[in-house]
Amino acid sequence: MAYHGYVPACKKFLCSRESPNFLEVGVDRGVTFISLVAFLARAREKSLAVGVDVFVQEQVEIMLAFVDRTMQQQAFLLEGNSLDVLPKLIEQGVTFDLLLLDGDHNYFTVSQELALVDKLLKPDGILIIDDYNGRWGRQDLFYSEREGYENNSFASKRVETERHGVGSAVDDWLASAPSWTSAQFLSGEPIVIARDRAKLEAFRTHMKS
Repeated sequence: MAYHGYVPACKKFLCSRESPNFLEVGVDRGVTFISLVAFLARAREKSLAVGVDVFVQEQVEIMLAFVDRTMQQQAFLLEGNSLDVLPKLIEQGVTFDLLLLDGDHNYFTVSQELALVDKLLKPDGILIIDDYNGRWGRQDLFYSEREGYENNSFASKRVETERHGVGSAVDDWLASAPSWTSAQFLSGEPIVIARDRAKLEAFRTHMKS
């Protein structure tokens, strides 16, 4: 299960901000990214959307081009490895209201991405991570080993670690950062994370409304 079930709540959450922005790691076919960009183009005069993927599909670029936006409704698709792109965003001082994490599904990559979350997410921001409980929750997938990605220069080569999977990486990170808290508001794989319980409960209200 992807985090598509959280998209309605994400829209309401972003709409509660005057100039909302979000970052998605792992755009894939653009279902979530384009949906949120199109929504913000209608709902807010100023917004920012950033999508990162080791391979940005042409169809996603075309769909993004077809979304009617103003100069203040910015949206960018960045092709590259998240472990290279995210530090550059931090260097530029960009922080996000919402971070959607669905990139390479392995302990090494997710651990490295989570180490950057504190500098990427605004104090009252929300982090949603896919594949927490699913097939790749306790085993590793490296996109460099998937068909069609063998020659992708951005896809990380396998790195062996003692623990494996997205869920293991999330659990270890949460254990080392007690100020962060998590919940699963829908059955399935995604997990929602915030800096404290109050912020998490605030997001829950968007699930109910």
